[in-house]
Amino acid sequence: MQIGWRDYIKRRFRRASKYHSVGIEYGVDEIYIATLQILDGQLTWVKQQKFDWDDWQGSLKNYVSEQGLDNTRCQVTLAISKYQLLQLDKPPVPDAEINQALQWTVKEQLFSDGDLAVDYFDLPAAPANAKKLNVVALGKNEVEAIRDGVLEAGLDLVNISVEELTTCNLLAPSDDAAIILHQNPGEQICLSIVKKGLLYFSRRLRSYENLANFSVQELQMGIADNLALEIQRSMDYFESQLRQAPVKKVYIALDTAHQNNLAEMIKEVIFINIVRLEPNIVSLPSLVQNSSYYACLGAALNDASERKS
Repeated sequence: MQIGWRDYIKRRFRRASKYHSVGIEYGVDEIYIATLQILDGQLTWVKQQKFDWDDWQGSLKNYVSEQGLDNTRCQVTLAISKYQLLQLDKPPVPDAEINQALQWTVKEQLFSDGDLAVDYFDLPAAPANAKKLNVVALGKNEVEAIRDGVLEAGLDLVNISVEELTTCNLLAPSDDAAIILHQNPGEQICLSIVKKGLLYFSRRLRSYENLANFSVQELQMGIADNLALEIQRSMDYFESQLRQAPVKKVYIALDTAHQNNLAEMIKEVIFINIVRLEPNIVSLPSLVQNSSYYACLGAALNDASERKS
């Protein structure tokens, strides 16, 4: 993307932001924003906001201006419904050519003739003799629209990532493996196994998009048992195929008013400690934490971890 000299000079000499970072999640119908600031030497969650997709660019630009967020470093994450995640064989080409080689494979897998934005990431552990890559793909025009909207709003765009990776930042790094079950309203459940702050394994659990509509009694009629089975299968794979020590805890942030009841039902099946997910960050007393903002919070925290390293 090219910008004129006038715009370049304005960006180059803008005053530094008083905020540490902004995280934005792009979902199906809404975008979510979390803002971090260092207060009294401590990284603090100070703002949260959401907008409908209708004219999100204008809403974001107005919000940035009103809240004084101009020139704040921004990390973007995409909700799992916004992209395809494929596990593909690693192409037998030099690392510098992997991305280009993946373009053709992804188009064949998705039966797509359109321009795609394709990227990939490795995981710390893999089954024996398996050379696989986790490949992310979505329409190139969508990525360009997000990029342009963020820059036009006056934010300093650093990175565009995906939900599986950014939610890992919500937990304090630990040598013990843990599962995160995260779900935005009306979407699939994202199951991630995290260890030492890194993603080791992820799955998308379908058929739970209407979880918010079920009563406690309905959860007891097979839904909780099925979810427990999916968690157990993931833990078994993690131990047997990836040869890792057992998962110690499950953290949940699900789209239901009955999280505590659901946690107890699952615990009765798989006998593991299950607790509500609480992000590893302090927040202003006036900020009411909402799990819908956890993925964008993880994106903002990703910027914090990058700047420490």
